[in-house]
Formats: sequence, C-alpha cells, structure tokens
Amino acid sequence: MKRIILPFLLFLSFSAFSQQMRKPTSKTTPVQQPQRISKSALETQFVCTYGEGGTPDLLCMDMQRSFSSSADASGATKKILSVLGLAPNFVMVPCPNIDNCAAVTLNDGFRYIVYDQDFMQQISNTASNDWTSISILAHEIGHHLQGHTLRRTDNEESRKMELEADRFSGFVLQKLGATLNDSQAAMNALGHPEDDRYSSHPAKWKRLNAIKEGWNDAAGVNNTPTSTPEPERTERIDVASLDVEISDAVSMDYHDVIQSDDFPTLADSWSAGYNYKAAVYDYDHWYVFMRESFGGWQAYRRREEFPKDEISELWDEKNSIITSLDYFDGEWNLTMTSFDDKFIQQRWTTNSEFPKDKIKESWEEDYYITEAAYGDGKWAIIFNKTGNYEPFTNQMYGQYDEFPKDKIKEYWDKDWFITTLKYLNGQWLLVMTEYEDRNSSNYMQRWNKTADFPMDKLIKNDNEDLKLDCVTHGDGAWVTVMSKWR
Repeated sequence: MKRIILPFLLFLSFSAFSQQMRKPTSKTTPVQQPQRISKSALETQFVCTYGEGGTPDLLCMDMQRSFSSSADASGATKKILSVLGLAPNFVMVPCPNIDNCAAVTLNDGFRYIVYDQDFMQQISNTASNDWTSISILAHEIGHHLQGHTLRRTDNEESRKMELEADRFSGFVLQKLGATLNDSQAAMNALGHPEDDRYSSHPAKWKRLNAIKEGWNDAAGVNNTPTSTPEPERTERIDVASLDVEISDAVSMDYHDVIQSDDFPTLADSWSAGYNYKAAVYDYDHWYVFMRESFGGWQAYRRREEFPKDEISELWDEKNSIITSLDYFDGEWNLTMTSFDDKFIQQRWTTNSEFPKDKIKESWEEDYYITEAAYGDGKWAIIFNKTGNYEPFTNQMYGQYDEFPKDKIKEYWDKDWFITTLKYLNGQWLLVMTEYEDRNSSNYMQRWNKTADFPMDKLIKNDNEDLKLDCVTHGDGAWVTVMSKWR
C-alpha cells in the first residue's frame, strides 16, 4: 500500500468551510483566513490522547488550525470511515511539541484530531511499518464515533475508553487489509505503563489485546480464549483448605506473596519494599512471590511474542538485567531488575530444541546460565557473564523425569548451589553453579517439595532468615529453593 505520511495531514473535512489558500492578486479578492477560536470555545474541552501526557495546547489550536488539504490524509480518513459507511467530518490540527495525537471537542461545534508531526513520524520510524499512521488515526476517530469526547471521565473510565478505541482501530485495520502485526505496530512502538492502576491509559499488553480482539472480530475469529488442558498427575490446589492462608504472608519479614485470578497489581508490594522474584500460574490462578532487598528498580512486561525488543530497551535503562522469565497463559512474562550501579553483561538465546551447543559456547566465553523458560514451542536461556557481582567459576545442568534430589545432594557436597530449578516441557531442569565466594561454611541452601501450596514452608524458612531463590509447580508438586549467608 502507499505509505501515509501524517506530517502532511492538514485538511478540512467540511467542504462548506474550506477555501483554497492562494496569494491575492489584483484580479482576486483576498482569501478569508480561518476564524480564531473564541474564548468561550476554549473554556470547555474534552480530550482523548493516544498515549500518556502531552495534551494539546489550545493556544496552539487557536494559532495553527489549518484549512489546507492533503490528498493522502483525506484518502486515509475516507478509507477508515468507508468501513462504516460514513463520510469524514473531522478537522486535522498540527500541534508541535505535544508528543501525542488526540481527539478533541470544543464548544465551537467541531470535532478535531490534533497531532504532533514529529510524534507521528517517530512512531512510524520506530515501527518501520506503513500502517502506523492509519492505526493512530483510526484510534482517534474511534474516540469521536463512540462519544468519548463528549464528557469528562476519571482514570478508570478513561482506561475503558482507550480499550474501546483500540478495539475499533484493530477492527478497521483488518477490514482495510492490515495484518494483526500491522495493526499492533504503532502500539508496540509506544511506551506505556505496565502497572496502570493510577494511569489514564491501560497497560500496553491490555491495549495490544484490545487491538487483537477488534482485528479478530473483523476477521470472524472467535475471541473466546481456549482452555489450557490440565497437566497429567496434577491435582487442583484448593487454596481455602490450606492450613496457612495466603493472606498471612504479610507476617513474613523478607517475602510477600500475592495471589489473584488476574495478574495482580505489584505497586503496593513494590511500595512496601519488596521486588518481584518469581511467579507461578496454575489453573487460571496467579501466585506472585515478592522478595525484600532484591535489587532496585524493576520493570515487568507480558507479551505474546518473545520480548526481545523489550529486553534490548530495558538493558539500556538503569543497567537492568533479566531476573525472571516464564511462559504462562500464552504469554512471555519478563522481569528486569537493576542492581545499584553495577554493570552486568548478559545475553539470551532461543531455540526449538534445548540449546546445548549454545550453552557450551557461552560457558567457553564465561557466560553462565541464570534463568530458563519454555513456551510457544521454544526454549529461552539467559546467561550472565562472570564478574565481581556474581563470580561464577563452574556450572552444570541436567534434565530429569523425576525430581533430582540425589543430583542436588551430589553437587551440594561439592559446594555447588542451585541457581535454576524449574519444571519445563515435562521435565525437571536443574542448574547448579560453583561460586568463587560461596561454600558450605558461609552459605546454606534448602529446597522443599510439597503437594500443597508451600506457605508454611515459606514462613518457616523466612523466620530462619532464608530468602527465595526459585519456585516452580509441576508434576504434582510445589518446589521452593531458599538460601542465606551464614
């Protein structure tokens, strides 16, 4: 398709009010300029922005409202509205330095779409996709058509409206011939809060899902989520029957455990001084394990595709590294954490087969396994380079059909310690590491394996000053690994 460049979106949708701009000559009557927006028109405004912040400056609208035309812009708007059989009736207004695009209504009776040319171009460049401009434009038109710009709202209602406009955008783009990736390209290129509790805009993953739902609706695809088959030899956990309720986790000193049917908000636990350490998603229920004094700043991302772009972005922010990676409920779950001013080199690899060769190659270059995950038909292995923060000296791994308690004891006796223990792809993956500064005289580690949720073990170990290293659930068992410096 022809690439639409929104910096040229300066057009009038109401032909009755348009006039061709031209230099007056002695044979022509001077052209009447657009009327300035009156003070009363500026007093009441309703704005729906594509991203956080950057609301339009109404003085900018007053000074820069343009009535020139653009064939590309007019054609894009007509295409979007042709899906619904409607004619265009929006005024486009360029507004620099707002770093956003917004649907706006004023008391003058017109409906506006206000945009920052640089913002639109930056999104297009970042996404390297021809559909981004149409996607953003469709989103803002969706706000107008669904009446979102006719009333003021609180943050909760605003988040709902944003998802409705995102869904409209996905629907329109599918009808225009865009792929799902095309339809989500603009949103993928734009940063959003992952914790949206106090935000006017939903978390990015929610917005991507809304676009997908709209796209699926247009394509005739059923949006009802498919059920995940229950793994063999695993019984459903009855939380109500536990001897120690999950809510009692607040009595622990070093840990906080959050449980919820939907992925829980982490803000309160973060504010209380805990950081994300691990999570388990089992039978449509989340169990998130938070640990005190585990790193500093954190970022959490959930994505349907392996989050390589997010990893690259966050590596550059506050020297953060991958500290948790899982695949749950059809999504990759990534947590990255900064550790003061320490710079820790890191790499990752993905492969449909367990990457033995890549592990061997990484070991030879002094990179050691620190995390592993399996999902969407692929293995993902994370490596840290040995250094002054975690001076690794040796490492082993193994995959086992049965829980490898004998192998753990064998390597404990050599003063090696568990760094990864997960039930992945139907087997136990065990990684044990030898450290330069750890041995059985100054460091201790303990694992617990239970059929029921291990709250009593967590509290017992917490009271003995042990802190969580790993937690996993599979093969009918919960397994936790906790450790401390003696």
